[in-house]
Amino acid sequence: MNGVAALDRTSPHKRRTAQRRRRRAPARPARTGVARPHVRFTWYAGVAVMAAFQVVEWPLALLMMIGHEVAHHAHNQALHDFAEGLEAGA
Repeated sequence: MNGVAALDRTSPHKRRTAQRRRRRAPARPARTGVARPHVRFTWYAGVAVMAAFQVVEWPLALLMMIGHEVAHHAHNQALHDFAEGLEAGA
């Protein structure tokens, strides 16, 4: 008998009933065809709103969006290369 079972005060009948219910529960359907929004969508939307209200000029907003995407891609590539180096050294 392990420590968890010693502290469990539910009856064996209730545990078996709960296990049966869990087994009979239908599985959630797979989310096929549902596209997730872009990870940085809110950032892009914020820059677009600032450009629309002329807080920043639209060429600057476009440059900010492109620069942000390039920087994010470079950061992810650097992390990937670092992880490969760790795996090679281990």
